[in-house]
Amino acid sequence: MDCRQLAIDLPGLSRKPIALDFEGGDLSSDAGLIPLALADQRMQLTQQMAAALHDPRDPRKIEHTLHDLLRERIYLIAQGYADQNDATSLRHDPVLKLSLGRTPSDAPLASQSTLSRLENQVTRADLVRLGQFFLDQFLTRCGEDPTWITLDFDPFADECHGAQQLCLFNGHYDAYCYLPLYLCGRIDGSRPYVIGALLRDGRAAPTEGAVSLLRRVVKALRQQFPTVQILVRGDGSFGVPEMIAACRALNVNFLFGKPQNARLHALSERVQLRAAVAYSVTKREEREFGEFRYAAESWKQEERVIVKAEVTCGKLNPRFVVTDLAAEDGWTPQAVYGCYCERGDAPENRIKELARDLSGDRLSCHDFLANQFRLLLSVAAYMLIQTLQDGLAGSEGESAQAGTLRLALLKVAARVIERSRVVRVHLPTSYPLKRLWRRLIAALVQPPVRRRSEAFAAG
Repeated sequence: MDCRQLAIDLPGLSRKPIALDFEGGDLSSDAGLIPLALADQRMQLTQQMAAALHDPRDPRKIEHTLHDLLRERIYLIAQGYADQNDATSLRHDPVLKLSLGRTPSDAPLASQSTLSRLENQVTRADLVRLGQFFLDQFLTRCGEDPTWITLDFDPFADECHGAQQLCLFNGHYDAYCYLPLYLCGRIDGSRPYVIGALLRDGRAAPTEGAVSLLRRVVKALRQQFPTVQILVRGDGSFGVPEMIAACRALNVNFLFGKPQNARLHALSERVQLRAAVAYSVTKREEREFGEFRYAAESWKQEERVIVKAEVTCGKLNPRFVVTDLAAEDGWTPQAVYGCYCERGDAPENRIKELARDLSGDRLSCHDFLANQFRLLLSVAAYMLIQTLQDGLAGSEGESAQAGTLRLALLKVAARVIERSRVVRVHLPTSYPLKRLWRRLIAALVQPPVRRRSEAFAAG
């Protein structure tokens, strides 16, 4: 039986009988596809992604262009539809059709099988061009004259549940997984923007691929902004000789965590003792900072190491970071460690958005290159979300994370009525965030400007 013809009686919910069916016509639960499409137009994101990819299909037999396929897949990821199977039903969605430049009465969009072929036809050269394109997008966000850019590296585990290529067992995570490397950047203290993500096998060293990625990004930044200061941050797995040497060779500052060892404890003994003594007197949480010079056997020279000795509930918890940020430039131990702690927002919270809210952990293709492409599709969806966040600057939605933003502003019901001269999209009269929705649309339809700080000034 066709479920659309199945009427369901719901007694007891109202003083009148309620009959439920699936005969609503051209309705959609995803009116947020419209601001996503406007963000895409503003950035020219999917159009330029399509230009970066080689299409091996016979032009005479193409029903869905590469641009349309990318828009459909990325928009659905941004809306929370992780599986390609969702496209089987959603390709008939009237708002999704509108977001791709079609009308509700036009032919259906691409199905799951067509989207699957797209993901499995990419080549290594395609992925390299896409990586360069994403870097160019970040350079555009930098505006004309940034003074300080912070680059944050962080790996994350993506557990695999199939026979994916290079899905290997990692003892640290006790799982078969991939270990993607995530990179984001802050521009003059702005929110962190995604730059890219590199897929790696499950046993990759934490810094594998980081040096080559850092060189490419720094080279591009220096070519466009010769005087910009660059700081590279990472957790304890990045405080290793190859990363420190690469930063010095590239003339960029670095700030990395440093795992504890007996020598670091010995050099910081006085600072730890001060914190312990203070706690014994006050019985409250105490924190002391200090610094010293340190060089492991594999390091070429001594480096500045900052120690934070904290006592909480009677437990001493020292932490160490290694950096070349100079005290004479105002970088006190407290300031250095405070800067390091910003990693809690960038990139760690941003990884959660990419992986959980935007399907960055749904790498279920068999082919490794196809999974790298899937990861980049999630990066592209994240770029659209960050453009929406920029459009909400100065409002209560500015700091909303991707999942919250989707729930509040993107998952909105709409009735679509197609006439001969116009297509009307009716949103709920009782929608509580209509003012914020209007503000977002107004910001996205403004002509793009060059300077990042002015991009949504009138929004």
